[in-house]
Amino acid sequence: MNSCPKSSSGTRRSYIKRIQPKRLPVFYRRPFLICSMVNKAMILAAGFGTRLKPLTNSVPKALVPLRNGTMISYQIEKLKRYGIKDITVNAHHFAEQIENYFSENDFGVSINVIREDVILGTGGGIINAEKFLTDENGGGNGSFLAINVDVYTNFDLKYFIEYHLATSNMATLLVQKRNTSRFLVLGRDMRLEGRIKCDVPEESFYAFNGVHLISEGIFKLGYPVKYLDIIDIYLDAQKNHGKTVKCFDAGKSLFEDIGKINAYEKYKSDD
Repeated sequence: MNSCPKSSSGTRRSYIKRIQPKRLPVFYRRPFLICSMVNKAMILAAGFGTRLKPLTNSVPKALVPLRNGTMISYQIEKLKRYGIKDITVNAHHFAEQIENYFSENDFGVSINVIREDVILGTGGGIINAEKFLTDENGGGNGSFLAINVDVYTNFDLKYFIEYHLATSNMATLLVQKRNTSRFLVLGRDMRLEGRIKCDVPEESFYAFNGVHLISEGIFKLGYPVKYLDIIDIYLDAQKNHGKTVKCFDAGKSLFEDIGKINAYEKYKSDD
C-alpha cells in the first residue's frame, strides 16, 4: 500500500466577484427548511471536469445539466433546505459562464463567486474564501459547510450538522464504507489519521464523501492562499496545531460521485 502523493504548491492569485441576480428561475420544489446555526456554505466548483468529458469541453462541470437544473443548482437547493443563506462558489474552468449564470438566476440566497486565476485546490480554495466564510462580527467561533459540486446523495445533513455543532472539532468529514481510489485512515473515535491508496481496505479505512463542516478557526492557523489539498491541511492542523478532525459515518445512504461519466449518466434525469 502506498500513501497518496503530496500536493504541489506555488503562489496563486484570484479575484472575487459579488453576484447581483436579475431574475428567478423555476427549479425544484420548495425546500424544507431546518433551523441551524450553520448558515454559510462553500461549493467547490473550480475543477476542469476532466472525468465528464466531452460534456465539459464547452461548459464548466457546475453547469452540466442535472435533472431539471444543473449540478450547482442541485447543490444550492439542497443547502437551502438546511437553512444555508450565504453560499460561496469558487470557479476557474469557464469561470465567466458561472458568473453569468448567477447574474441571470436568483436562488433566493446570497451567492458570491470567487474566480481563481489558477486552481487553488480544495484547501487553497477554502482558505482563499475566508472573507465570505467567517462571521461578520469577527468572532471566529462559527462553522461553515463545504461540499463538492459533484456530490449526489440522499443523506440527511441535519444529523451531520447537529453532531459537528456538539463537538469541538475543527472539522468533521462525512464518510462511509464504500470503494474509492483513496481512503481516509481513521483512528479511535473516528479521528482522521491519514490517507492511503490501496486495493483492499482495512477496517479503519473509509471513503470521503466530499462534504465537511469546518470551524472558522481554520483561518487562524496561517495557511497561505496557494494550491493546497484540504486533507493535507487537516492532517497538519492536528499534528502541528493541536486541532481535532473527526469523521461522521453516513452509513448505507446513497452517495455517488457524479463527476464520473458513468455515475452522471445514471442520475442525470428524473427517469
